[in-house]
Amino acid sequence: MIQQYIQSMTRRRLSPNTIRLRLFYITKFLEHHADPLHVTLDELEAYVEEYRNRSENTQQTVTASLKSFYRWATRAGIIKINPAADLLNVRVHYHPSRIALDPDIRSGLVHATLEEQAMILLGAECGLRVTEIATLTPAMREGRWLHIIGKGRVAREVHTSPELAHILDTLEQLPGHRCAHFVGKRGTPMHSSTVWRHIRNTVGVNPHALRHRAGTTVYRNTGNDLRATQVFLGHSKSATTEIYVHVGRDDLIRASDASRLAA
Repeated sequence: MIQQYIQSMTRRRLSPNTIRLRLFYITKFLEHHADPLHVTLDELEAYVEEYRNRSENTQQTVTASLKSFYRWATRAGIIKINPAADLLNVRVHYHPSRIALDPDIRSGLVHATLEEQAMILLGAECGLRVTEIATLTPAMREGRWLHIIGKGRVAREVHTSPELAHILDTLEQLPGHRCAHFVGKRGTPMHSSTVWRHIRNTVGVNPHALRHRAGTTVYRNTGNDLRATQVFLGHSKSATTEIYVHVGRDDLIRASDASRLAA
């Protein structure tokens, strides 16, 4: 049954991380229920309650995992009635994520290696996720264009600056870089966690802060074009993009000026 569920999620092109998390929480739930196909809403709510001391995001992930599994089991005809149909979602209160500041980025670039410069610019200018940076290869380049397959298998094209394109050209000429731009000590493609550490140690922020910087800058410099920002970041939903668009005091000043009552 679990294998069938995995195949269903794979056909729906869910990201590997989403599949991993859903399997983790579903497997833990099934392990503690002798007859998991005949559970009640109370039992499902009690399982979510076990995570009450964890973050809202974790609680919602647990809830989404249960709802997804039993919705699939109902569609597949394995059970007749979905016990998770009335399971309430956990309200997640989003807090503004950190955004990388341009002075810190420029300062980090001064002392960065060539590989680290590329990593930083791919995040700060191109808005690539850390896994997208780590898995970038010369085959994914066409001049100044990058062909990226991102989260949820969403494909997008990203245009690089001349400076970044030059750095990537140089990296591709180095020994051992024909198959990957970022190579580890063993000569294999660098792991995303290693890329994360390089960026964190060089700029002082994590790669996601660079991605937030890229999204916010694109939004502001395209005349608040949310659709262009959404495509640029590779989001399937505009609601996700809105999280990446930071509103600063300068934005609020412009909003205040715009709403000012004319004399």
